Amino acid sequence: MTRHGGYGCADDDDDARSAFPRLENRSAEPAEEGKVLLKIHQRREDANLSYEVWASGEGKPEIPMNVCATTVASWIDETLARRSPWLTECLDAVEGALVSRSLASTEEEDFEEIFGLEDQQGCGVACGKFAPNSLELKMPSRGAGHKLLAPASLLQCLEFCAPVGTMSLRSKVAAAGLAGVQLFSILLWAVVLELPELGEACRNLALQQLDISTVALVLGVGHAIGDGEMLRQAYWCVRETLCNASGVPEEWLNGSGEVRLLKGGFLAHRSVCKTPLKVLSKALLEDATLKQQKWLTATDCYTLCQVHRSRSEDGGYPHLYELRLDHSDEILMTAQREDEQSPCRIFAAQANAEHSEHCEDYLGSVVPNFWGTLFTLYDSGADVEDLAKRGDWLQGLPLRPRKTVLKIGYETNVFGDCPRKVSVEFVQDGERPSMENLKPRWDKKLNSYALPFFGRVKKASAKNFQLVVNADQNTIFLMFGKISKDVFCLDFRGPISPLEAMAIASAALAKKRAVS
Repeated sequence: MTRHGGYGCADDDDDARSAFPRLENRSAEPAEEGKVLLKIHQRREDANLSYEVWASGEGKPEIPMNVCATTVASWIDETLARRSPWLTECLDAVEGALVSRSLASTEEEDFEEIFGLEDQQGCGVACGKFAPNSLELKMPSRGAGHKLLAPASLLQCLEFCAPVGTMSLRSKVAAAGLAGVQLFSILLWAVVLELPELGEACRNLALQQLDISTVALVLGVGHAIGDGEMLRQAYWCVRETLCNASGVPEEWLNGSGEVRLLKGGFLAHRSVCKTPLKVLSKALLEDATLKQQKWLTATDCYTLCQVHRSRSEDGGYPHLYELRLDHSDEILMTAQREDEQSPCRIFAAQANAEHSEHCEDYLGSVVPNFWGTLFTLYDSGADVEDLAKRGDWLQGLPLRPRKTVLKIGYETNVFGDCPRKVSVEFVQDGERPSMENLKPRWDKKLNSYALPFFGRVKKASAKNFQLVVNADQNTIFLMFGKISKDVFCLDFRGPISPLEAMAIASAALAKKRAVS
């Protein structure tokens, strides 16, 4: 019976009900023993423009249907599915149960700030058991997983875990020649499926391939799975790329390459993922904390070191300094000075000529004034004001303004008719007392000024000095002196930290216009 006054059809009108195609009317394959039916639902990116034509029933016209999502279904071996602890948990759950794996959002909208809650539902993967040996996976509708979690990569992940003789997972991943989007797709699936060994192998390979063409993928996936190491390495790659003297790569701005730098501080890899650079704030904070603990924290005991100086072939600049432990010759720090008026940049471990103040190993700079009477040590922060003058492409990139750590002063002494006077003022942690060099005494036998260096210093030099507090010669906090033409002794103890000691030594070795 037709209802009047409306546009609906009677409930018992079979022809009307079958005129609109429904998923449940589609035929399903019969269950197979030892198999698992895996259905993967994925939202279509081009839903507004994508149509499929479905038959409406016998004798009825075909109707174009707008498609918002697609479903891929496949029967796979149960033993294959159970290689994943996550899928095993889903198979062993009661019917109707839902197991989810959260992934961090990388979309522009910050739901937590806007709505006061954390919305991860659209970013993660959910798996439901709707019948015996039947699973439905719902893919993310946004975030890095939206494009990277391809159904084919899921099966490839499970196949990687099949035992093949004595071949390790890392060897299998390396032999497969994975690269680009495919590598990161498998990495993301390995995390979702709880396959840590495979995930670690893919992660290591991804970091080996990290460069300006893959950094957006490393950033997006690292944020999605909360991997601190991936975010750390992505941060330094992005920072060196954006802050170097040559500026942002042209392909990042005009879209001719795979990576694009977008307005608002976003880095995108084609249409695969788009990640705000602000997610790298934690990596910068952790770096600052680590450097503070390792290089700007003093110890009470003495550290005995040597500074080795290397010059260019003609004996001029640039100069390279290496701080080495006395007992092992291990290189703790290196420093570079391009010319007599340039800052002396200090790096952890062994740096090379390509290192800049925007690399991870950078620890700080010693900046001289024109006369060489004042040297200021800045920490590993950036000169934010100077970078801001280059353009607005640094928007969103976390940067920490540099801070003054200490100041090293030399009293003007043009004629060199008296020993040098050195003072050190600690700006960071201002509770530490200022230090001055111990005044040398005139030695009649040597016919020169002299200080006791306890066998640590071998040659007389105007650069030799000892730092004390209140002229107390019983407690020497730093001792610097010449051993040979390009080797110098540097011994120090708390409250002087390793970075501060290296800065004081670099100031001693610098050219000084007003100090002889």
